Amino acid sequence: MLDEGDDAPEVTAPMATPEAARETDRGSYTSDDVSEFSLADALADGPVVLAFYPGVYSRTCTRELCELRDWKADLADLDAPLYGVSADTPWSLLAFVDEYDIQYPLVSGFNNDVIADFGVRREEGIVRGIANRAVFVVDPSGTVTYTWAATEPLTFPDTDAVEAAVAAAARE
Repeated sequence: MLDEGDDAPEVTAPMATPEAARETDRGSYTSDDVSEFSLADALADGPVVLAFYPGVYSRTCTRELCELRDWKADLADLDAPLYGVSADTPWSLLAFVDEYDIQYPLVSGFNNDVIADFGVRREEGIVRGIANRAVFVVDPSGTVTYTWAATEPLTFPDTDAVEAAVAAAARE
């Protein structure tokens, strides 16, 4: 897993946005509904929060993503976008965004290295390849300024600590 002070990797990956999820009927998504996420482009506007999670529609992840949805309003004042990242396909992410009214984009680690590049790819077991639960704050220069990783199931990041890290990264 990347540590504080490490340079974030160059990341380009498919992304499901709330706008695309609203504009197309669930079950009718095509590649035209999938956007491209570029970490470099996102960082042009300030710090970024990346929340890695194993997968949509699982009990713990659904709860976490909905908690982050509810918490995201606090980040709006800090002007830092939040992106969820999992190994799910962009189409399943679009359906999840639609069903749970997620108001932030979800990045697809399907068929790319974003999860491995951040060092949170599960390497063993029946579900190897999914992301371990982790949060990173990346400052505008591309430096990781905050990390958090779950050590037990049903644990979630301290959102106050993430907010403080975002505020600090924005000042740098």
